Amino acid sequence: MLEMYGRFGCAGRPRRSIDGDVMEKPTTISQAVDMLVSLTPEDDKEHIRSNPDHSMSHFFAGRIIRNSWGLWDKKSPIVQEALLTYGISHADDVSGLLFKWAFAKIRGEEFDPYELAKRYKDHWKKLAEGKEL
Repeated sequence: MLEMYGRFGCAGRPRRSIDGDVMEKPTTISQAVDMLVSLTPEDDKEHIRSNPDHSMSHFFAGRIIRNSWGLWDKKSPIVQEALLTYGISHADDVSGLLFKWAFAKIRGEEFDPYELAKRYKDHWKKLAEGKEL
């Protein structure tokens, strides 16, 4: 997945497509998921298909998209859509939703974003209640 990291753009550098063209930031969850799928090299897609654990991908690539796609900004169109549709707005949760959805698409699996959002909301509720550290 390291190859795709540079394609997201960061620190003022423009995002680039596989062909090297400058890309705009996605403004919807659907666009973001499709962009993640399209920017993932085929060898990484094979790895995703054959390995169920992608927590490190979420950590490294997730940090890049959280920063370059503005997921820390509560007014970001993607964050607003995630909040209005799924009730989540934390950048980690939104990037997790995007990655898990993209990985499901790559694997050809069904994905329930509402179920994942529920897990995230349950986590934050338990944390607020002091039940999870």
